[in-house]
Amino acid sequence: MNIDDLMNASTGISPEKLAFLKAFANMPSGNNSAAMMRQLTKCQQQARKENIQFTPDEQNLLIELLTANLSPAEKAKVNQVMAILKMNQK
Repeated sequence: MNIDDLMNASTGISPEKLAFLKAFANMPSGNNSAAMMRQLTKCQQQARKENIQFTPDEQNLLIELLTANLSPAEKAKVNQVMAILKMNQK
């Protein structure tokens, strides 16, 4: 799923969040896990500034969109980092 699919789908995501995600998806990003993680961190900081909170499902969707163009090896790295972050949040 890409951002255009998301915008056209009836996902139940608010228009404000969709606008935020679209702007985020259009930001330049690298094609590796380190660049993707920097972009994700920047997104989280901006969302906090705008008082936007994403549900776990929305966060997973965001990560899916961000990793869509990564190689399988790079996606695996991202998944490992995300698993560690989730464990640390508990």
